[in-house]
Amino acid sequence: MSASPTPRTDAAERFFHEPGRSPVGFVDSGLARVLEFELNRALEQIRQLGAELPPPLDESTQAQLRSLQRPKRNVLGQIASNAATAAAPPAAAQAQLLGAAIADATLGSAGQYADGQVMFRRGERAEHLFLVIDGQVAVSQRQDQGPDCTLGPGSVFGAHALFEASLHHMTVLAKGPVSVVLLDAGPRRERLAADTGILPVLLMALSLQQQLVTQLAWQQAAGALAPAYAVLGERTYTGPELQRVLLDDKARLPGERMGAEQTMALHLQASDHLPVRAFRSGQSLGAPGQDHPGAAVMVISGKARASWGGLSVELGQGAVIGLAEGLTGMPFEWEYTAVEDLNTRVLPIERCLQQLERADGVLRNLASHACAAIMMRQSQARAAAAA
Repeated sequence: MSASPTPRTDAAERFFHEPGRSPVGFVDSGLARVLEFELNRALEQIRQLGAELPPPLDESTQAQLRSLQRPKRNVLGQIASNAATAAAPPAAAQAQLLGAAIADATLGSAGQYADGQVMFRRGERAEHLFLVIDGQVAVSQRQDQGPDCTLGPGSVFGAHALFEASLHHMTVLAKGPVSVVLLDAGPRRERLAADTGILPVLLMALSLQQQLVTQLAWQQAAGALAPAYAVLGERTYTGPELQRVLLDDKARLPGERMGAEQTMALHLQASDHLPVRAFRSGQSLGAPGQDHPGAAVMVISGKARASWGGLSVELGQGAVIGLAEGLTGMPFEWEYTAVEDLNTRVLPIERCLQQLERADGVLRNLASHACAAIMMRQSQARAAAAA
């Protein structure tokens, strides 16, 4: 009588039956990582000896292997109807995202702000998520009064309050009448703090990807696209150093703590749930029209490049790539390439979907909305650059 399959057996079987995918993309197990390491080492030895690598699989064999892959599951709802296509004008994209926002409105309480009224100020405690349903808001990340940009329906503020009671890092005020949905973050924060699975780091990574594409879209609209984007600096941390930095930061007074994005990026680096994967310089991390590799990544050292419509930006520590695309089954809008040897933390899409299926409706709707906003902003940025 054979033993029932274990996660290790499952990882090994998937590795051999789905050669195009890394085993850690499905099951986070020690054996899966050993298999991947040994295979990569064997291939490297073959290259050093000057021997030829095995020929690529023919098209019919590749088609057979693709047919064995798990079908895409629609865990987050009809994201495609909420995200803009490259051909859609910005107004239509906003209207599509507004539809998703209204669907989320039953999960919170409605709020109204008059022209010039401050929704929240930089440095105030963040206890709610703000989802803009109608109207325009002026956003400033500086200490002075000048706004950095104006945002409309579908914008979300205060997502970091889901993970810890921290401070707002921007000031937002209404430009004309504004309708919002307010979601109390406290109950969800307590639930996520008690969650020992991958769900908290998944939502942090999704928030980081949304911050990335939002910042680049703001810069592009202002005509001042920075050459590089990174949540953290160039320094790399060992495991014990990461834990010490996070503990020291938690002991500081609220006004002296690191920003929400920096804290989330460090939590992802320190997570035991996310395996490490290296990419060689020049290797593709995702491109329009290609199948998703089955795993999203966050850069922990080295640099990648995001390119769209003739524009490009280098991505450093804390940049999240491919998560919204993997969760929704939608194609990449931008192209991502390693420009230096990269070390990354891997978010296996299959495990992420399993966690979202078990999550409560509020968190699942927030993830759905974040994915829609990410895809919309990428699509709009590409369309604007090509115009």
